[in-house]
Amino acid sequence: MTDRLKMGLAVAVIFMMALVIHSICAQTVDLLCTEQFCMEQTTQFPCNELPDECSDSSTMNGIILPDPSLCNCCDYCIVYLEEGDDCVLNGQGQPVHEAVCGPGLWCMKESDSDSAACVPLISDCTNEQRDYDQARENGSLGFTRVRPLCDERGDYLPAHCIGGSVCYCVNPQGERIFGEQVYSASSLRETMTCECSLAAWKAEQLATEMEVYLEPIHCLEDGSYDPLQCNDGMCRCLLTGSNIPSADYPVHEINIMEDNPVCFDHRIHQTGKYKRECEEKASKIMQDRINLLSEGIFPVGLRLPNCQYDGRYNRVKVTDTEKICVDPDGNSLGYSVLRNNTLSNGMDCNCARTSFLLKQVGETELPICCDNGNFRRMQCRRGLCYCVDCNGNQLGIELDEAIKDELKCDDSCSICEKPKQELKKQSSIFKWNSLESEEISLYNF
Repeated sequence: MTDRLKMGLAVAVIFMMALVIHSICAQTVDLLCTEQFCMEQTTQFPCNELPDECSDSSTMNGIILPDPSLCNCCDYCIVYLEEGDDCVLNGQGQPVHEAVCGPGLWCMKESDSDSAACVPLISDCTNEQRDYDQARENGSLGFTRVRPLCDERGDYLPAHCIGGSVCYCVNPQGERIFGEQVYSASSLRETMTCECSLAAWKAEQLATEMEVYLEPIHCLEDGSYDPLQCNDGMCRCLLTGSNIPSADYPVHEINIMEDNPVCFDHRIHQTGKYKRECEEKASKIMQDRINLLSEGIFPVGLRLPNCQYDGRYNRVKVTDTEKICVDPDGNSLGYSVLRNNTLSNGMDCNCARTSFLLKQVGETELPICCDNGNFRRMQCRRGLCYCVDCNGNQLGIELDEAIKDELKCDDSCSICEKPKQELKKQSSIFKWNSLESEEISLYNF
């Protein structure tokens, strides 16, 4: 028998043994971890009673998890510790698997001591929460302010809301990114996950560092994943609310999208066409630039259109002579200034877009915009006036319109500074794009 034949037989034997072992394991799992098995198991060995913190839904003060035992037939409760309670570092509980410091707290070693206690998290988000709570207690809370939500690390949760206006997506540092919708209910803060916007934002940061061209997946207007994703001429449907392709639906070619995949939505998608107008123009300009460079010609005057993560137009459109506030389809919203006008500096069109969204749902109480589409720093509503920032967030308390001059709002209407991180990003892309600074990034919020 040759060595090659012996090796082939050995491989075949190992493969057959693997199949047998897999079959036995699969049968064992199916046999043990069934609903019937758990019923018999808990009848013979009843589940431990959950602590009051987890047994009373009206005063829930803990986390309910599957019990860490065979088949997880019972529930298990990890109780939240309160501020000042003793805890264990690295396990944040005492004992480790029974309690952890509650939301907004973390386990910190006390000075000159071996013990540790739960103390409040210190971050920009938790500080903003404390400012909100203090303002509510002393009666200085603005009537449009909404308490920010922080995660267990103290970072901002992705949806930031303004009462009577919109909710928009933010990164963990609280900076605005793509994704917004009208604030219709308080539950929107929990349901608006912005998962696609966050993924695209993180990918853009990486692409900027690596100085490469990025063509991200499509997001929807609220920052969630577009259920239809196309790449390299092929289209796939995603599982609802995720970025995972569904195995239940076939892959479609872009040119046969008229067959209407299950996730095709005529309100969002175009028959036989995936890319939106903005990203089509951007892709063509990028290809023209590559072709010119390959011929030894340095391109001058090529300006990328400013596209959002959904492939549609960003809020500020730049031409040779002016800046214009536009809707996602590139139509003017009625606000434009010449590029040599001081009002073009820091022009973000946030107010113009907010008004556009509110009008779409029939709202008549609209924000007051400057000529460049930015928020006027003093807003008045129902006889009350207050100051706002560049995104329309209320600053301080409102006053009666008769004494609005006491607010001392900075009402210059011209400058809304971009975060330092955004300026750094644009500078980095400028090195390899060699395009005008106003339109450097292909995909922005």
